[in-house]
Amino acid sequence: MVGIDPGFGSSNTAIVITEHLKSPEVIRVIYAQEFEKANPSDIVDICHDFHIKYYPNVRFLVDGSNAGFVRQLKVAFGENPDYDYKTISPDSHEILPVNFATEHKTMLSHLYMIINKGYLAIPEKYEKLIISLRTAQANEYSLDKEQTSYNDLLDGLRLSLNGYKIE
Repeated sequence: MVGIDPGFGSSNTAIVITEHLKSPEVIRVIYAQEFEKANPSDIVDICHDFHIKYYPNVRFLVDGSNAGFVRQLKVAFGENPDYDYKTISPDSHEILPVNFATEHKTMLSHLYMIINKGYLAIPEKYEKLIISLRTAQANEYSLDKEQTSYNDLLDGLRLSLNGYKIE
């Protein structure tokens, strides 16, 4: 799963890629990168390259608040850019916009549960992502972005993990 938190001016853009390993049962981060003042077209190209070269069966969960970016991704992936949240399905779409405004608390709770059960593995080379988790502060499952370092990476991770349903 690929989690994309597009910033484009107000904050950094973050891409986090995870994979689910069956033995041992773990979700491993295989890519985590922040891009400062990123060009949306460049981020679309990076995502499309990941898809073509490495991860042809992956789904891209993207913060849906940037509708223009979601449309750019959908066009690049050959999907209908005129989407409705209610009709988007991982069975028929690769680009899955997530309504961050309504899902952010659920995604933070899901992240907490995955970490608490020992399912998340983050290699040391993704130091910024590890720092984001260590500095994360929340109030009733709302992330305090002022207190959290590299909060865009944390949002990318939350989006990526949103694609896994682990009990």
